[in-house]
Amino acid sequence: MAGPVRAPLRALLAGAVTAAAIAGLALTATGTVHAAGTPLPAQVFAPYAAARADDSPSKPASQSGGRYPTTAFLQAPATTSSPSPSASPSPSSGQVPAIQVQVSPSSGTVTAGSSTTATVSTAIINNGSNTSIAMTVSGAPVGVTASVSPSSTGGSPSAALSVSTASTAAPGTYTLTVKGTLTGTSATSSATYTLTVTGTDPACSTASWAGTQVYTGGNTASWKGHQWSAKWWTLGEEPGTTGQWGVWQDLGTC
Repeated sequence: MAGPVRAPLRALLAGAVTAAAIAGLALTATGTVHAAGTPLPAQVFAPYAAARADDSPSKPASQSGGRYPTTAFLQAPATTSSPSPSASPSPSSGQVPAIQVQVSPSSGTVTAGSSTTATVSTAIINNGSNTSIAMTVSGAPVGVTASVSPSSTGGSPSAALSVSTASTAAPGTYTLTVKGTLTGTSATSSATYTLTVTGTDPACSTASWAGTQVYTGGNTASWKGHQWSAKWWTLGEEPGTTGQWGVWQDLGTC
């Protein structure tokens, strides 16, 4: 074939290869379409140029090196990109176990030498396989004994707080703390019980004065064999130490 004829043909082949590169395909001399990534056949030596979709057609044509560059457009299968990895929820580790402890009533008054009780209610939240709560009581002063029965609650959601006082228990107001611990976990819950212990003077029927108890005008108390009446609000002032003009009025011996 003569040289002048061969040159345009070579340019046409260059343009076809250029278009194949743009479309992500390779063409053989017989027109067979090869998937992207397949090497060009050995008989194809035409240069080619890659181009972006928004490039001018003259750019790849001029880069092909052909004297008479020709651009061909081929329709290629749409490529699909791998979807971006989505954040899948992490395996649930489960909710943290928790419990609730309540005491009702939350306070009580006893005379030294007597006893009282209260109800302890418990609840388990997100327990999983843990169904037992170990119960303890703290804060009892000398002469006062406090316990929860049963000491480990399981099938029953309630227990009993028992408080016993010795006759020698010092009058006053004390805070007992009832604590529950869910066995096998670190889940705990606490509730308080305010205990007021009053004493009785052996010679008086009136309750003994308590240093932690509030007295208002007209309240009476026995102390050291005498009966006393408060003239106004007082707390912690011992009868017999406030003088004639003090808060306590001496009503005489019991």
